[in-house]
Amino acid sequence: MSALEVHKAERFPFQIFLAYIIFYAGQAVYNCYGNLFLDAHGFSQTAIGTVSSVSTVILVLVQPLWGIISDKSKSKGAVVAITMTAMGIICLAVYLSQMALWLAFCMCLFSVFFSTSVTLQDNYTLELLDNSRWNFGNIRLGGTLGYAACAAIIGFFIKNNYDNIFWMTAIFCLVSAVMMLTLPKVAGRRQKHTKVRYAVLLRDRPLLVLIAFNIFYSLSGTFGRFYSIYYQNELGATATMIGIMTTVSALSEVPFFWFAGSIEKKLGIERFMLLAATATALRLLLLFVVKDPYLVLLVQLLSGCGFANVTYCLLNYINSTVPPEMRATAQAANATLGTIFSSIIFAPIVGIIADSVGSDTVLLIGSLVMVAGILFFKLMFPRALAHQQAQGDG
Repeated sequence: MSALEVHKAERFPFQIFLAYIIFYAGQAVYNCYGNLFLDAHGFSQTAIGTVSSVSTVILVLVQPLWGIISDKSKSKGAVVAITMTAMGIICLAVYLSQMALWLAFCMCLFSVFFSTSVTLQDNYTLELLDNSRWNFGNIRLGGTLGYAACAAIIGFFIKNNYDNIFWMTAIFCLVSAVMMLTLPKVAGRRQKHTKVRYAVLLRDRPLLVLIAFNIFYSLSGTFGRFYSIYYQNELGATATMIGIMTTVSALSEVPFFWFAGSIEKKLGIERFMLLAATATALRLLLLFVVKDPYLVLLVQLLSGCGFANVTYCLLNYINSTVPPEMRATAQAANATLGTIFSSIIFAPIVGIIADSVGSDTVLLIGSLVMVAGILFFKLMFPRALAHQQAQGDG
């Protein structure tokens, strides 16, 4: 059998696909109802934004370190399992006290380990699929399906008792941790005495523009962060409807994650990212305009086009251009910079604006931020690519 025939006959890596299903099923529970849990315990939107900001300050300090640990580790999967286990333990610790300070502390820590787990799991997957016929989008689709399925049914069980979300999330996190330990071993490629070439990242202008664009995208997401509270308190949505809304958003990602590789080859990374940004700006604008809770479900169909495209393009570019020993570090840097602006700086500001003028006005501002990101990317990315090509030709 030829090498090409072996490549085509390669079996689908179902184990890692299943790991994504389970991990993101847990995130559906937390992401759908985490802010509603805080709202039910008397937290204002300003306070919720502050919790997010504090958690990101901690994340900025620890996430780059986790990226370095992963790049140096003998088993990247084991490092992911550690962070996922920490998530499960933190979820169970929520029940130790109902004091607002304790709840805020637990939510901060959970957010830190969640962001780290997502970045490290994606890096592990990209390394595992190196030279495989399957791409990252094919596997990340498992996360979308798990998220959608769990969001669709969890509202029926939770109803309006949001205290239940933490033991449910803990189960999914701990099972995910065990699964990561059973997956094929992928070692970090940065050896103990390897000279680290951070300048390689700084010289990659297209990468820097992509990271800057991701900051705009993350900022627009911050302006939509409190929508579940607005959807429930102002538009009259039930917990079940919030779950359905989340399911619709997740299912809209399915075609984009599965066909991401083909779409990017056909459109190119620039047009693919602009498509994502346009869909994001339009979704936020329509959420500002639409007041019918059922029509909102249709608007959420635009969600997948934005999130799936941005996620795939960024991670795929890093995996294709960054030296292997620096990939986890580059991904951690991208995630950290995005969250510095979206959570540390703007989350409290957005919370204050939402409390002052309403969450619907915040959505309009978020749409305008994404439009600014489109203009920036359209202006800077072609120039960065041309400069990179000129450097290569030189």
